[in-house]
Amino acid sequence: MPFLEVKDLVLGLKGKNVTLVDKVSFSLEKKEILGILGESGCGKSLTGFSLLRLFPPGIAHYSGDVIIDGISLYKLSEEEVLKLRGKKVAIILQDPLSSLNPVLTIGEQIEEVLKYHFNLNKNERKERIYRLLREVGIPDPEIRAKSYPHQLSGGLRQRAMIAMALAGEPELLVADEPTTALDVTLQIQILELLSELNQKKGLTIVFISHDLGIIRWIASKVCVFYAGEVVEMAHTEELFNNPLHPYTRSLINSYPKEGKIKKILKGGVVNIYEKPGGCRYFERCENPCKEGEKSHPELVSVKDGHFVRCFRYG
Repeated sequence: MPFLEVKDLVLGLKGKNVTLVDKVSFSLEKKEILGILGESGCGKSLTGFSLLRLFPPGIAHYSGDVIIDGISLYKLSEEEVLKLRGKKVAIILQDPLSSLNPVLTIGEQIEEVLKYHFNLNKNERKERIYRLLREVGIPDPEIRAKSYPHQLSGGLRQRAMIAMALAGEPELLVADEPTTALDVTLQIQILELLSELNQKKGLTIVFISHDLGIIRWIASKVCVFYAGEVVEMAHTEELFNNPLHPYTRSLINSYPKEGKIKKILKGGVVNIYEKPGGCRYFERCENPCKEGEKSHPELVSVKDGHFVRCFRYG
């Protein structure tokens, strides 16, 4: 059984028949890193939040399930989910300054997690906080633990958020665009840290990004999202060397190489209120097929581990 299994997950707007994430399915073995790739508005972050059963206001879970280490997340009570968050699965977000509490020190925020999940005395919690800060590469942890978020640099804030996520000793980490707000040097440092945590702690990671270079660097497997659904899924090198879906090819061709872009990706993601009945990529496709105008393609297996949603491979 896979460590993480997402089964036909459907998310939408409360009280409206509008689907934002549509029958998304994928699985992940323990210690793997899955990259979720796509433009803004494709449902990447919503899918990431769903792995903790967390939703922004106005979003509802319609159907489907998320199974983590054999535990069916959407069959648990709210109290059971609270115990699971942080302990079994945790999340780090792209903007730590707005995600961290501005009126609590870094140490106090990590301590809250420790109090909730572990029976430790004050000295044990203090030592655990210092150890976590050291593990994520924050110097002088005794001093930094007393700092407020605004007193730290962007890189240190992101490291503090990772330390907070690791405080409950989770087995699955969801990283939602964790390097977007950082410069290139800090991006590399955070990516190397996450890769090290994956290798040394056996942490399973779902890494969400619109940046192809970052996904190719860190992920072992990739899901490409478009208009709320998975359009292609494969092992990383297979996907980048042999992209099958026209959207995946367009993304790769639009990524700068040696300062040049092979081809600009034109248009935008379809309006969620006006999704076509056929292929959702039909209007942007450079080589559309007749079936795609009226019929919606299924995600099919092309070869071992490589899936694509396109009539040309049906």
